[in-house]
Amino acid sequence: MLERVRHTLQKAKLIPSGSPVVMAVSGGADSVALLHILWQLAPRLGFQLTAATLDHQLRGEESAADVLFVETICREWNIRLHKGQADVRRLALERHLSLEAAARVARYDFLAAVAHQVGADYVVVAHHAGDQAETVLMRLLRGTGLRGLGGMRLRAPMPGHPDIWLIRPLLNIARHQIDAYCQEHQLDPRHDSSNSDLTIWRNRLRHEVLPYLETISPNVEQSLARLADVAAVDDDYMEQQLRQLIESDAVRKTEQTIRLGRTFFRDLHPALQRRLLRWAGQQLGAVDDLDLAHVVDAVEIGLHGRQGALALLTGDVRLRVDYHAIVIESQSSPDIVPDIPLLSAGDEYPVTIPGLVTLEGWELVIDSRLSDTNEAVTRLAIPAGATITLRTRRAGDRFAPLGMKGHTQKLNRWMINRKISVKMREQIPILCIDDEVAAVVYGDPWTIADKFAVGNSDSSTIYFHFRQHS
Repeated sequence: MLERVRHTLQKAKLIPSGSPVVMAVSGGADSVALLHILWQLAPRLGFQLTAATLDHQLRGEESAADVLFVETICREWNIRLHKGQADVRRLALERHLSLEAAARVARYDFLAAVAHQVGADYVVVAHHAGDQAETVLMRLLRGTGLRGLGGMRLRAPMPGHPDIWLIRPLLNIARHQIDAYCQEHQLDPRHDSSNSDLTIWRNRLRHEVLPYLETISPNVEQSLARLADVAAVDDDYMEQQLRQLIESDAVRKTEQTIRLGRTFFRDLHPALQRRLLRWAGQQLGAVDDLDLAHVVDAVEIGLHGRQGALALLTGDVRLRVDYHAIVIESQSSPDIVPDIPLLSAGDEYPVTIPGLVTLEGWELVIDSRLSDTNEAVTRLAIPAGATITLRTRRAGDRFAPLGMKGHTQKLNRWMINRKISVKMREQIPILCIDDEVAAVVYGDPWTIADKFAVGNSDSSTIYFHFRQHS
């Protein structure tokens, strides 16, 4: 088994030579066997080994005895040890987690802290083939996609601590092989009594479901591990495709929004549509395991919803359909950002009829005829010989939108009433005719001043629409 671990570490280049490495040790057979192997491999492969053990304070004297056992073997093998304690029950109450989930959070936080203390980028854990089979089966029963079926990876970012790599060199080693190794080397590991608690779902899979499945298919553990390997390879390919999409001009990311071109999104394969929405949700702070049903519903809304349609990805992240784009945004964002170009404060562009105003990524098309286009079109009544400009707001701008019977309102107040942030107010395009605010280019349709609404017999109807360009 030692040679198999060595081969895995070297073939996959999991730990660079000379690197500090932290090994998580519970005192159970898996971690004790792996610690014994790494203790022997460290001089050969040139890495610096540190052990770390955490008392979760869930089993009283039993868990304290586990720590004492780990101390004893680390002293015997001359391995530096870091110890820690965590009040997992309190953590579970504070964060509304199950005990199992809280223990996992506490464990990773502790291991990351030790890794930072010793300058290590790598934390080794003793997950083995049986753990992999349980993980895949658990995710399968819950309902998962390709990434979930890929199970645990030999190397992956630590949950909650992406600057630390988790290394799992035992993933292709079966549980009975680990037990045999412990017997051969007289390691006498500890037994965690909570592993026999059948109220814990994973334990029921381990002690009841998998043994039953083995009566039907004796190689079920290997089959599930093989499924994980195939799914992981396919998932890696899909991630490569996703990275290419993210780098395209059709995906525009800001701090609080991600905008996807509607035509671009519509032309994607459904697998990439779902994956792109998952990525977008995660970028805006959604949990890693987005609910598949929410993602599927959001894809449907993105493809077929009318402008303004909404779909929740999580409690704080939603998808919104704009005219040109699908917008994924945080619901706590103060701005509902329309699908329009944004200017820089002080920008001003002359407009001619017919004409074309070129902006970054956009063009404003102006014509006296209605063109055959799928773009949103705004109609304005413009007097002959009028001077037209596209600019940002100015101090003192007033506005008399339709429905106010000619009464004016400060443009700044109009924007405040719509909860548009100060920064956004400085960027929204304003269409002016003879230096009067004729339309605010915000939303679809634009908000038009009463004076320039179509119906004035002394004016010509002029059509305006924005279109995106590369």
